[in-house]
Amino acid sequence: MPFVTSHGRAIYYERHGEGPAIVFCHGAGSNAATWWQQLPVFTQAGYSCVTLDIRCFGRSVAPLAEFTLENFVDDVIAIADQEQIERFALAGQSLGGMVGLKLALTHPGRMAAFVACDSSLAIDHAELIAIIGQRQISHRAVTIEQRSLGAWFLKNHPDKAALYAQINHFNPSAHSIPAAEWGGAITGLLQPQHLIPMAALQTLACPTLLLVGSEDPIVPVRVMQEVQQLVAGSELVVVPDAGHSAYFEKPAEFNAAVLDFLGRRAAH
Repeated sequence: MPFVTSHGRAIYYERHGEGPAIVFCHGAGSNAATWWQQLPVFTQAGYSCVTLDIRCFGRSVAPLAEFTLENFVDDVIAIADQEQIERFALAGQSLGGMVGLKLALTHPGRMAAFVACDSSLAIDHAELIAIIGQRQISHRAVTIEQRSLGAWFLKNHPDKAALYAQINHFNPSAHSIPAAEWGGAITGLLQPQHLIPMAALQTLACPTLLLVGSEDPIVPVRVMQEVQQLVAGSELVVVPDAGHSAYFEKPAEFNAAVLDFLGRRAAH
């Protein structure tokens, strides 16, 4: 199992396939294993796929004091450097999209394209911040699959919903870290001093796809429409009947949209 040392921690990652590189960054309820519906499709389409356990998730063991976007970005860059990948596309869901935007703004020369899936992007947007803050209070006793998956998926794919939960259970947040501490780490990313100004979206240089589930309770479609207006040349795809994890709930639609976008827009 490959690891890279970044800021003194062993960060777990995998690389599959050959061709232009795409890095998949998971959300706060997942780890590298969550991309099982993407890996065979993207590798067969001629891409080299990199997945990782973000710091503090899965096999990337680290204290919560290191739970920062800056560390997450450095970890991705460390993996790319170790694998000698100069430029890559990045697809990030939720937390992974926050990492992707931060990376695109701080290392623009490394990003061939950016796909943000159901992500608040850690931007200074009042409605997004209010939604996330309220959910931290009102959803403490709700299961991970109920928080992240849409009603259509829960009804029609209870087997995959169970798998979604099992993948999350391999994270320290599910078995070793007290809920209050974990919630504090998540909300810490959204403190005013850490948020990305809305104006920064206008400086985003790489081709950008915004993808969001029509039923996402955390990232409303209308907010992504607003973001699209600020990111020059960006595209927006709304996935019907999907919640906060469109890549998992509607993989065929997600994969087709991302492959089409990369084929047209990514400059490797």
